[in-house]
Amino acid sequence: MRAATLISRVFTPTLLLAVLYSVVGALAVGWVGVAWSLVGMVFTVAIPAAIVDVGVRRGRYTDHHLSRREQRAVPLGLAATSVLVGLAVLALAGAPRAIVALQVAVLVTVLVVTAVTLVWKVSLHVAVVGAAACVLTLLGGGWWALSWLAVPVVGWARLRLTAHDLAQVVVGCVLGALVSGAVLVIAGVASLP
Repeated sequence: MRAATLISRVFTPTLLLAVLYSVVGALAVGWVGVAWSLVGMVFTVAIPAAIVDVGVRRGRYTDHHLSRREQRAVPLGLAATSVLVGLAVLALAGAPRAIVALQVAVLVTVLVVTAVTLVWKVSLHVAVVGAAACVLTLLGGGWWALSWLAVPVVGWARLRLTAHDLAQVVVGCVLGALVSGAVLVIAGVASLP
């Protein structure tokens, strides 16, 4: 149980997105891309994390993982709004296409997962891990494909903690990977192998 808790904390969506943005920025345009990724992280990581943190401290949400499905709509909706504002900022400021595409991928993934989670709980952890693995594989290729190994590890952790059932874990991965991958391909920053 301790290992599953640690894995869930290390691979929490906000932390994983912070790492993903930095890597995508570096893959896209080197260190300049990392600087651009910080802008995306403000709207995709910092603001949504603050929204959840304030909600937990005020008793609106049970925990930072938004474990109760019925508590997810408002913070995920606010997160989507923040990501959308970040997208506008990045696009208007002339950010690299890969960073803008990643912002769009995160926005569409949040919207799709939120729509599903209104009626059925899906694993946000595994959705983000699946999305990250897909993005890294499409943009980095080669050794970055090993990032897929994190998917079953995180899936196991979420199952072990009884946070989700197997279907919720699998659907989370499929949604995260398909939506993010499709956005990158449509945006023209990645192509299918």
